[in-house]
Amino acid sequence: MTAATRRDVSWADVSVIICTKDRPEDLARAIASIRSSGPTGYKAEIIVVEEGDQPRNIPGVRYIFLPREGRGFGYARNAGLRAAAGSVVAFMDDDCEAERGWMEALIAPMQHDESILGVAGAVLVRECGPIGYAENILGFPGGGLRYLHEARGKVVPTRYLSTCNCAYRKEAVLQAGGFPEEARFGGEDFLLAERVATLGPCLYAPDAVVYHRPRGRLCEVFRWFMRRGESEIMLLHTTTARRSFRWYLLRSSWIMRLLLFVALLAWWPQLAILLPPAGILYYGLILWRFRFARAYPSHRRAWWLVPIVKVTMDLGAELGRWKGLLSRGRQ
Repeated sequence: MTAATRRDVSWADVSVIICTKDRPEDLARAIASIRSSGPTGYKAEIIVVEEGDQPRNIPGVRYIFLPREGRGFGYARNAGLRAAAGSVVAFMDDDCEAERGWMEALIAPMQHDESILGVAGAVLVRECGPIGYAENILGFPGGGLRYLHEARGKVVPTRYLSTCNCAYRKEAVLQAGGFPEEARFGGEDFLLAERVATLGPCLYAPDAVVYHRPRGRLCEVFRWFMRRGESEIMLLHTTTARRSFRWYLLRSSWIMRLLLFVALLAWWPQLAILLPPAGILYYGLILWRFRFARAYPSHRRAWWLVPIVKVTMDLGAELGRWKGLLSRGRQ
């Protein structure tokens, strides 16, 4: 690290990058929430990277216009990164709103320890339906309630930083090669975090909170995870942990589970009678695994929906992976 990145981080050193597309009202709320989150957010440089048909004027921000070419999240985030004046770059989605004290809590670990290269914050939901809260219990987006609960109120090490709420030392991002632009459908933040974490420690700060707008409907969750599944196939050849990533794809595959069950049925047809009890057992095991949500009044009423939302996510991701594999096969 250079002397510039070792000095104490102040508002003058922080650039907040927001990438947006066809969400002017959401973007306006996101910007307002950053400015009202505290003195650091009020004075920090905000960079808006917008893909659209024509540029527009957004007062109080540094505006970067990208033509509607569909070059992906990594390309857009790198455009913001190149324009950033700060030695620390923070990221937030355009459909997020920052809580009071967000920026102060997010950059505090880097102020206190020059070796810290990145910090992730908590991503929660509010004032939404039970499906939205169930998404958050499962850890989406950005770790959701699951990461917050596991942290137990402490700043803890992490290797997973989501661009809906995180900050990096800019020099570390550049050293890691920036955001991979081949992951056009998402996952570029996962790859960057993986690479930065090999350069130095990253932390999760539970007090740095943003509220993300959830999908809130099973059909939207399904489509979201189809895109994630398609992106996972793109990530397969770029991640540094290929073996563990392949194992994750294999063990989470419902196709593999179905093939295993069919093979068992062929060997022992009487097993078919166990299918209904197995479904009930699976439902119960998922509820038990995520029972921590019952300790949070905001999320408690959604707890019973968690297995249904999880299966929706898994099936969407599975279909997206096969779509990604077929697309690669045609190339």
